[in-house]
Amino acid sequence: MLTEIFGEYPQVKVIDLLITHPRIQYTKTEIADCAEIGRATLYKFWDVLERYQIVKPTYQIGKTILYTVNMDSPALKALKKFQLEMAEIEIELQNREELKEVEAEKVPAHG
Repeated sequence: MLTEIFGEYPQVKVIDLLITHPRIQYTKTEIADCAEIGRATLYKFWDVLERYQIVKPTYQIGKTILYTVNMDSPALKALKKFQLEMAEIEIELQNREELKEVEAEKVPAHG
């Protein structure tokens, strides 16, 4: 949903991926691949994700570190709250559109 609102920017794609799959552990390469961005692009803003504690290391295999979304991050909590509120707005908009369609069907055709 975040990409629908904010666009297909790399940071948005990564955060959207992590929020959508909170229990999955990823390497940085997997995050880049799953978010459909280049690994070099991910490295350009990785420090921001760490600074806002959006990602956290969970496991290490040799030199490879696995990361997951940090659901305790204040920044992530704010994003989740925003996402839920936007979902409620979307549902309300869909309900309005359906109501308009039903009302339009009730109006008799003049002829």
